Amino acid sequence: MTPSTTSFRLNQVAAALVAAGLFAAAGSARADQLADLQAALAKLQAQVAELQAQRDADQQKAAAAAAAAPPPAPAVVVNPPPAIPSATDIGNASALVPVPRLLQIKTNGGSFMVYGDVDEYVNHMHSSSGAKINALQDGALLRSRLGFTGSKDFGSGYGAAFTLETGLNATNGTQADQPNAGTTGLTTSGRLFDRQAWAGLTNTSLGEFRVGRQNTDIQATGNYIDYTERNLGSVVNSFGVPSRYDGDFAYLSPRIAGVQVVAHYAIGGGGQQNTSTFNQGVMQLRADYVNGPIRVAYSGLLAKEPKGTVNGAEVYYHSAYANYDYGMGTIYAVFIRSNNGGGALNNTGGNEVGNIPSVVNGSNATVHTPYDIYQVSADYRVSSTLRVGGLYGKIRDTVNSSGSATGWSVGAYWQAFSNFTLYGLIDEMDNDTTGSFGLAGSAGLTKNFSGANLTGQRITGVQLGGLLRF
Repeated sequence: MTPSTTSFRLNQVAAALVAAGLFAAAGSARADQLADLQAALAKLQAQVAELQAQRDADQQKAAAAAAAAPPPAPAVVVNPPPAIPSATDIGNASALVPVPRLLQIKTNGGSFMVYGDVDEYVNHMHSSSGAKINALQDGALLRSRLGFTGSKDFGSGYGAAFTLETGLNATNGTQADQPNAGTTGLTTSGRLFDRQAWAGLTNTSLGEFRVGRQNTDIQATGNYIDYTERNLGSVVNSFGVPSRYDGDFAYLSPRIAGVQVVAHYAIGGGGQQNTSTFNQGVMQLRADYVNGPIRVAYSGLLAKEPKGTVNGAEVYYHSAYANYDYGMGTIYAVFIRSNNGGGALNNTGGNEVGNIPSVVNGSNATVHTPYDIYQVSADYRVSSTLRVGGLYGKIRDTVNSSGSATGWSVGAYWQAFSNFTLYGLIDEMDNDTTGSFGLAGSAGLTKNFSGANLTGQRITGVQLGGLLRF
């Protein structure tokens, strides 16, 4: 009943009271009339009480409904709570609890995030030659970096995304990509965003298309390979991993019936067309299948040789890997066949298809030497923030067995705070007579063995460090 109706009925009560008073004053009211008036008054009072009770009940219902309804979403949300990562999400194997980022902004139609990390560790390495290295190094797990990423929803299932990311050496503050025109094929200024610089279009049904400087899928799927996320302590990483390329076109399909397919073709970004090593095509393909705790995948790369090279041959890197999440941890296995080795005297085995656009320089005959890499590892989640693991692997020179090497590692990762992880590793690489493989993480070593202290030697390392993500 509306307030106007209630007011009208209250006015009737007042009129009745006035009428009763007039009758009493005049003394002309009969007893039966007064009784009728009193009954009418009592009835009206009961109706008023009923209306009041109904109004109170309506107010209580409205208050309860308002309390139960969720508050309206704000137009802009700054630093929303981070999503809990899956144990097998790329880059999150050591992030057992959510990692709040430095700055996250979400709106109804898009998002923007500033992120990065500083990863530094104390490294003690000993060569069987007697040489020792004690140094502060950058990037055991993640090369120190600063990045910007975002997305925009266009509606109807379409959207866009981008990532700009630059690498840093936190031990001295320099860019990860140092100016070197002869190496990069660019200019003497180096790169501002050396790690990633791409933009893409997305569709919920069709997948994603990206263009620009992008990580290889071999590099990006590191934490499907072993417990180290294919970083410090990984034999696969010691052999060398093709990392990223300029002028890269990529397509990422949606996952259908457990299968996802990713394809890349990079055309390079500098130098003279058809004469430079910086414009040779690099093709990539990844196909993986996920069914519950099981993942099985192939990820490969094929790089064309520059025209007219003395030792020209296509460079290839074929990897097949599988892992099984047994509930308290994961078991990993990987096999790789590649001519991307070379046994050069550095920490990556002289990979000819590295993190720059070059392919083969035409003077390295090791492109004709296939290598087989076998590796198995496992980890165990002691708690929601503590993970331990171990690994064993072999690099086999299929042409000259003396160029082979074996390696192992054990490690522990403790996410002491949501943004900070402490880690410690013990690792070893044992080279045969002419083998020249060493130890390295996400970033190469600024202090390393070379020459007689590496070739044919056994390298043992102990590392302790911390990874701060922001």
